[in-house]
Amino acid sequence: MATSLLEMRILDGPNLYFPHAAVRLTLDVRRLVDAPDDEAAALASSIGLRHATPGPTGTGFRQRFAARALARLVRQVATEAGTHRLPVRVRPERDVHRLVVAYPWRHRSRAEALGRAVAEVLDTLPVDDVDGLVERAASRVRDADLGPGPGALRPRIPVVAVAGSKGKTATCRLLVRMGRAAERCVGWATTDGLYVDGARVEVGDHSGPSGPGRLLARPEVDLAVAETAHHSIVLGGIGVTHNDVSVVTNVAADAPGVAGADTADQLAEVKAVVTRITRSDGWCVLNGDDPRVWSMRALTPARPWVFSCDPLAPAIRAVLADGGRATTLMDDCICVLGRGQDPDPLVGLADVAPNAGGSPPYAVQNALAAVSAGLAVGLPRAAVVTGLVEGGAD
Repeated sequence: MATSLLEMRILDGPNLYFPHAAVRLTLDVRRLVDAPDDEAAALASSIGLRHATPGPTGTGFRQRFAARALARLVRQVATEAGTHRLPVRVRPERDVHRLVVAYPWRHRSRAEALGRAVAEVLDTLPVDDVDGLVERAASRVRDADLGPGPGALRPRIPVVAVAGSKGKTATCRLLVRMGRAAERCVGWATTDGLYVDGARVEVGDHSGPSGPGRLLARPEVDLAVAETAHHSIVLGGIGVTHNDVSVVTNVAADAPGVAGADTADQLAEVKAVVTRITRSDGWCVLNGDDPRVWSMRALTPARPWVFSCDPLAPAIRAVLADGGRATTLMDDCICVLGRGQDPDPLVGLADVAPNAGGSPPYAVQNALAAVSAGLAVGLPRAAVVTGLVEGGAD
């Protein structure tokens, strides 16, 4: 086994690196980072990086050089194996001896063989005949079985994906109530199980790629609500090719990280994946009071729908000017705003069921997010109001 390969993960759907299935390798690159300067320079020249400056051994400069060299090596092995113009993403980790490499795949076994072959090349460096080493690695990839294709499903029903550090479950719960008030058979994938029409049908964490797929496999479900945890995006990808409505409630700096996503900005980048796979004719529901969330509008193909507790928030002005919609509080009423339209007061805060949006201080924001998503996915106004004012079982 290649000692440079620390971990290989198969991301079976949209993920942090690509909008489709990818392989994620975590590699020990100390053979590149700690190599003497002359060996690093010789390697750079042999793989076409003739003007590269490797930098001192054991430094971040050398790690960045290793990232460039590794991306080049992955593409060379892939090209020799018959896959041309393979997109490759390489990300440094805090440990200068580690890099994360990602590339898309269509055939699982062949893609895994490429990952192992690249690690074996790393294990063999430095060598005088890099071209021969690459060719031998490529031959192993060519000889590998193709294997199955990606398992991410193309939804046959509307899908609402909910991400965020706080409030995912409460927002989903409200959406389920709204959907059931509209007499829809709602499937809900969450961290504690799979629910269909209010009843838990499976126990376990279904916030990862398996959740939406298991909902879509049930013919009675006609609306899917997918609670999407950031760790599942990093470690497994998303189980559907797209969603119709995405929601990001917030990004909390104290939320636990995973696999290199351990700062608020990195967490925001991960959570934004759900917004990037939202249909262009769908809606991206964003917290306008959270700058990291609000900035996600720049990369989504969907129409923006912002929610904010402040009706004078700059985010609301911006989204309305851009033809989007907004949900806010006005005179203690939850209101929906549209460009050139009068405010639509849905319900007074006093009439919202106690704890409908979860616990303070996020309860009101969760309610605003759920209202936005419910209307965005096409639920009737009356059903959205009913979901807010009536408590009870989910």
